[in-house]
Amino acid sequence: MRTNSGFTFTELMVTIAIVAILASLAIPNFIAWLPNYRLQSGAEDVQSTLQLARITAIKENATAKVEFNTANETYIASVEKPGDPVRIFRTGRMPAGVDIFSTDFNGGDFVEFDNQGVTLNNTDGNTQLINNSGRTKTIRVSITGNSRID
Repeated sequence: MRTNSGFTFTELMVTIAIVAILASLAIPNFIAWLPNYRLQSGAEDVQSTLQLARITAIKENATAKVEFNTANETYIASVEKPGDPVRIFRTGRMPAGVDIFSTDFNGGDFVEFDNQGVTLNNTDGNTQLINNSGRTKTIRVSITGNSRID
């Protein structure tokens, strides 16, 4: 005599009900977490672009520039050697729901690094990002060329 193996309809319905309850508890937390994740991701991407520009300036014995455009939420990193045309090596756009709120590098919207990795004209400053929830992250650049996220 063979026995039937498998799940009964009642066991299956109880399992589906438990999964539905857990999902209803997890989804609101995920929705609240997502804007902060996008803000942190955008800040880390901007900081890595600043670090890459600094390293590129040193490596290529040139001037590297990161320029921010608050109107369309983008940034462009470029390098310029004397006698050569400007070469763009990275572009970026803020994640959905994240805006470039302000940039202030001694009154400008860009920062430049010289061939020693320090900012040109002793320029320090910051870029501030904001998400839909009103939370902000600030990426600060010191005159020595170091950057950090606050």
